[in-house]
Amino acid sequence: MRFRVSLLLMLLLCCAMGVWADEQFTVVTPEWVTAHTNDPNVRILDVRADQQEYFTAHVPNAVNMADNTVRGPRDGVPVQYLPPALLGDLLSRAGVRKGQTVVVYSDGANVLGATMVAYVLEKIGIPHTAIMDGGWSVFKQAQPTSQQYPTYRLEKLPVQENRTISVDLAQVKAAIGKPEIKFVDARPYAAYAGEVKTWMRNGHIPGAVNVDWHQLMDPNNPHLFKSVADMQAIFDAKGVKKTDNIILYCGTSREASLEFMVMRHLLGYPNVRLYEGSWTEYSAHAELPMETGGPK
Repeated sequence: MRFRVSLLLMLLLCCAMGVWADEQFTVVTPEWVTAHTNDPNVRILDVRADQQEYFTAHVPNAVNMADNTVRGPRDGVPVQYLPPALLGDLLSRAGVRKGQTVVVYSDGANVLGATMVAYVLEKIGIPHTAIMDGGWSVFKQAQPTSQQYPTYRLEKLPVQENRTISVDLAQVKAAIGKPEIKFVDARPYAAYAGEVKTWMRNGHIPGAVNVDWHQLMDPNNPHLFKSVADMQAIFDAKGVKKTDNIILYCGTSREASLEFMVMRHLLGYPNVRLYEGSWTEYSAHAELPMETGGPK
């Protein structure tokens, strides 16, 4: 009963701050996080990659688990998500248990690390996840902080992989050129257009629409989400409809993970999937088509 009341309060707070959410993913305020630091039904993950920042101060009872630990090489391709069983072991070591709401936060430009971990949680079957709106920089301004490490009991986390929210390279190949599929590239325009020389080949999947993830966030703090109305207007202006069958991608699927959480859970797009290999994998296949410049 306590968990259900807690979840209801979370949703009410989100509505009050102008961000809609469903029961699987939401955006919570720093005040909500402070009120739940000792709630056994809530696990808080500090996913900042620099552990020195965690040592200096963190949200009370938060567990430090750097966002980059959820990825590794796969068949030589770097920064691919670890297999679900390994992800389950990693998260269980961080104290995540069945039935908990898991709140994720980060700092600096690294909101993408937070949404990436939230995506991974959904991928392995965690039913309730949240991002702390504003991130660490907002939290530390008015909320109590700590240097103490949390204590918790370890339990094996059951993993149930959700295969409906992602696509692999074979599915992407089969989708190219199909009018019922809309590819959305979440990178900044220069990367989308092929002007940034990062990968073996530089450009985008033919026909992809470019929606730079930065447009969805406050320009002064990339951890603050814009209002639902403003975010919806951005996708509307790009011609991305809720009736579309959408495949999201970016460079390494971090940027696209943010748009996945926004589109699927905050805006209610019913048919959104993430191409996890993203341009890192796609660009390595010289036989696959690509485009440069603006939309054709």
